[in-house]
Amino acid sequence: MKTKKLTHERNIYPKKSCVLFLFLTLSLTILPFTVCAHSPSTQTISYNLETQELRLTISHQVSDPTTHYIQTVQIKKNGAIYNTSTYAEQPSASSFTYTYFINATVGDTIEVTTSCNQGGAKTTQYTIPTDDTDNGKNDTSTPGFELLIFIFALCASIILVRKKNY
Repeated sequence: MKTKKLTHERNIYPKKSCVLFLFLTLSLTILPFTVCAHSPSTQTISYNLETQELRLTISHQVSDPTTHYIQTVQIKKNGAIYNTSTYAEQPSASSFTYTYFINATVGDTIEVTTSCNQGGAKTTQYTIPTDDTDNGKNDTSTPGFELLIFIFALCASIILVRKKNY
């Protein structure tokens, strides 16, 4: 009579597969929402001391600039709100420039926050240099988190799959 060898190992792979499937499903369902509503991809600030002119160039790729657009532009000078502009559409479906007249001097810090009407915002700071040759090199943008979430989900998936194979 042959006896079966009993082992105490449980098959935990279905549980890991379910967790992996759930994680990937949630990641993929959240991703389309971040694609539909997003902050501007780039925004560049330049300032002309002579004309007191602030030029804000925004890249915000949309399919219809009348329904998906940069709704508010808030400008702070040295930490205090200087101007808030509200818009009902954006001038183009990709890149555009707004011009504002701001009384500023060398060393002043300008902070611009742009907000999409469907969600997402981006903040950029600019310190007025001693000469006008800076041309936006003093730009410190705050990036979005969509790429970070995607990379984290990808790494977690790879780790779970590798553990499953061992």
